[in-house]
Amino acid sequence: MNTAVLAHPCNAIAERAQRSERVTWLLGGVVALSLADLFLTISYLTTVGMSEGNPIAVWLLNTTNSVWPLILYKLCTVAVCVGLLYVNRTKRQSELASWCALIILVALTVWWNQYSRYQPYLPLSENHIVMIDDNFVQPFVAPEQDLHIIQ
Repeated sequence: MNTAVLAHPCNAIAERAQRSERVTWLLGGVVALSLADLFLTISYLTTVGMSEGNPIAVWLLNTTNSVWPLILYKLCTVAVCVGLLYVNRTKRQSELASWCALIILVALTVWWNQYSRYQPYLPLSENHIVMIDDNFVQPFVAPEQDLHIIQ
């Protein structure tokens, strides 16, 4: 292949335009899968409960007894990350990061599929959290005031 053809300014412009379009589509997928993750998280938290692996999410739920701070947190973090990648969408690093984000969210979607299928058969874990009477409860974590009795 002739390197002079690759070095032509028109080719570089076309490549940046193609990368920009790919990154835009990838980020659309990231937003869609992030919203699906948020919807499933809220659905499970307010019905049967779930084991939440994100300590920030658990802290927000326990300190506020509301799903709204979690929703705001998720929307803000996704908006900031997607916004930064979109601003830099013509750069190779932004495309790589967008692919990584999408692959992670696809893996999370597969995990949600398995979790929803087998959730009734899973043993409850220590970090199980569920909303009961407008309060988030971790049924397998001892209340703080009773910790001295357990120790």
